[in-house]
Amino acid sequence: MIYKKRCLSVLLLLIVAFSCTQPKEADKIRILFIGNSYTFYNSTPELLKKIIQEKFPEHVVETQLISDGGMTLADHWQTESTIEAIRTGEWDYVVLQEQSKLGMGVMIDNDMYFGSTDQFFEHSRKFNAEITKAGAKTVFFMTWSNKDQPKEQAILSHAYTTIAKELEAIVAPVGLVWDRVRTNPKIDLYADDGGHPSAMGSYLTAVTLYATLMSDNPLGLPGTIFGNRLSNIGERSLDRGLLIDLSNEEAQLIQEASWEVVQAMQKSSDYLDFEQPDPSYTIPELTKGETIELKKIIGKWYGTGTYGSDYLGQIMEVKDVDGKPEVSLSFYSPHVRDQMRVDNAIIKEDQLILTLHDSLRTRNANLRMSLMSGNMEGILESSGNVQMYKHLYFSKASVHNKIDLSAVALLMESFQSNIVKEGYATAAVKHYEQYSKLIGERYKPEEFYLNAVGYNFLRDEKVNDALNYFELSMIYYPQSVNTYENYAEALIVAGRKDEALAVYTKAYELAKKNGYENFTHMEENLNKLKNNISVDIEGGAVPPPPPPR
Repeated sequence: MIYKKRCLSVLLLLIVAFSCTQPKEADKIRILFIGNSYTFYNSTPELLKKIIQEKFPEHVVETQLISDGGMTLADHWQTESTIEAIRTGEWDYVVLQEQSKLGMGVMIDNDMYFGSTDQFFEHSRKFNAEITKAGAKTVFFMTWSNKDQPKEQAILSHAYTTIAKELEAIVAPVGLVWDRVRTNPKIDLYADDGGHPSAMGSYLTAVTLYATLMSDNPLGLPGTIFGNRLSNIGERSLDRGLLIDLSNEEAQLIQEASWEVVQAMQKSSDYLDFEQPDPSYTIPELTKGETIELKKIIGKWYGTGTYGSDYLGQIMEVKDVDGKPEVSLSFYSPHVRDQMRVDNAIIKEDQLILTLHDSLRTRNANLRMSLMSGNMEGILESSGNVQMYKHLYFSKASVHNKIDLSAVALLMESFQSNIVKEGYATAAVKHYEQYSKLIGERYKPEEFYLNAVGYNFLRDEKVNDALNYFELSMIYYPQSVNTYENYAEALIVAGRKDEALAVYTKAYELAKKNGYENFTHMEENLNKLKNNISVDIEGGAVPPPPPPR
């Protein structure tokens, strides 16, 4: 790609890396994106591609997205195909987007904080070396802070600009633009979870990338864009559809804010100087307790904790095996029993120390517990992309928060037995009826939970398990279009196309009756089913429940 040289004073030499030169018209522009859901939500690379083509119709624009939910740059670096894509793609730009907590967050009980930037910086350097060697330019996609934590933007701003300065790379200041307009009541940048971008947030991202890479004022760009949707792993749908539809006023507000921030970044020698904020958390410490003797802790312990927001509590059983502790630990939700694998258990003076593995989340952890006045208190510590600290509390009493955990355990054993005898859906309905009696009020699983679990099974190619959850969702939510649509999609994957057509037809009729927002898309899929044409299966971006919060 040919770049126009700019005349810059010595004072502005530092900013050369950030003020990307505009390509000549009729150039080919090739952009590789490496990121996660913050990039693949609402098909951001496709939005950017269409925006560039709208302003420069002579340009040939090619984009590729390598992503998946929650991936860090460290995760991407371990994938050989990603490195090979950089080396062989003849890219002009490679856009790097780190995980929302900079690849190494700290979670203390239910609160998430930013951790060390060491991992982010290390892998930024590694990627930049490969990108530079391939003749491309590194672009850092500066992300935004969560909706309820606006002050944390300072951490993101400092981290991205610090490493970009070191590497003389480009910064697309999406987070700074986001910060400028986030309080505008006419602009809603966040999805329902308060972290991921809404369609409007993804439009802001694309416009800021455009202004940065093209060095061009985005004012006047369209707010309505059609294109091909991208999946969570970057696969492009064959169907072209509506990606974004903003009013002129909404689009203009975003365009003006983006251009103001990008210009300020490119023109000022100190605009990127952000002070490093102090850590906003303190690592929890275990309270010193009594000296622990094995005979004092034998038996079942019941309690609550902060390991998972969906959990009612946990049960720990300690046995004496040849004078050494043997421990089992299970967490209970209204839906399942999640058992931790205890690889080792030792008593060390005033602590019981367990080495654990959580197969649900593929995490290893250490649980340290102290004994005080007949009760036990513990801190579970787990490392990975998130350094996690969770408090757990135990006593010999089985009732916690008005729920008898021993009764919950028996109920779960009965549930698992009935699944084998009666099938999942029948057993589940009976289980939730019994659970409702236990807690003294009617309970039914949330539709989101059932659909999320179902899609996770579908993603893992456990089609029968997915069908079970979608079938249960239809029983509890018979007026929801999604329940029938999800079940039909699982039937398609299972190869049961005749059944899928019948269920999808019911979903379509319900959507037509209720004015469903994706009615047109459903109509297209129904016609494909009738004509034996492959149907796009959506839902890969559903988060795995229940997260450790």
